[in-house]
Amino acid sequence: MKLLEILQEIHPQFDYKTSKDFFADGLIDSFDLTRLIAALEEEFDISIDGAELNAENFKNLDALQGLLLRHGVK
Repeated sequence: MKLLEILQEIHPQFDYKTSKDFFADGLIDSFDLTRLIAALEEEFDISIDGAELNAENFKNLDALQGLLLRHGVK
């Protein structure tokens, strides 16, 4: 899963699969979010707009997969 690889590049020591909330669990902070958005846009050739920049879209793997699906990434 490419999404998990991207997250592991940010912090390889964290287990993103089991976290229900990356922010609450301390796996991602605002600086990491900036890196994550840039990586997602580059890897999947998408553009994430300002309206999508909220914690709900980035809080766990399911939320991220939903965001990617809305951008046509399967």
